[in-house]
Amino acid sequence: MASNLKVVIENAQVKIKIPSGTRMLVRRSCHAALQSEHYDAQAEIHVTFADNELLHAYEDKRVSNFEAPEVIAIPSEAKGEDLGTLVISIERILELVKVYNQPFEMGVVFASVHGVLNLLGQYYVDAQSKEALMMKEARVLTQLGYAPRANYNSLT
Repeated sequence: MASNLKVVIENAQVKIKIPSGTRMLVRRSCHAALQSEHYDAQAEIHVTFADNELLHAYEDKRVSNFEAPEVIAIPSEAKGEDLGTLVISIERILELVKVYNQPFEMGVVFASVHGVLNLLGQYYVDAQSKEALMMKEARVLTQLGYAPRANYNSLT
């Protein structure tokens, strides 16, 4: 499952040097999120590393105001393999992991998993949907070796 996934990553920001291994971590996270949903069709996901300014330019693409502020998922309008684009603010992740005392990698994994689930149509729209989605995210994070704390309430 999810072995038919192609993840295309672009670094559209210049403020922060992307740490070695980050791209591979994003790919692993996208694969794991799709596997958790038993998604086994051919798929392509585009990931853009952004800064906060660039992320803000995409704000009108948000489906829900309850969504994580470090990632915006833009579903593809085209039919076929392209699931859409994740715009991930590396700058915002660094801010959040500092506040929540988490490793940078945890922020990247969370943003990637959360974004893929959004591309599949799963969003935080109310307390019940947020809790259900957070449980899915926690399972995938744990599978990837980034188990959330007991009081997990996303990185946001």
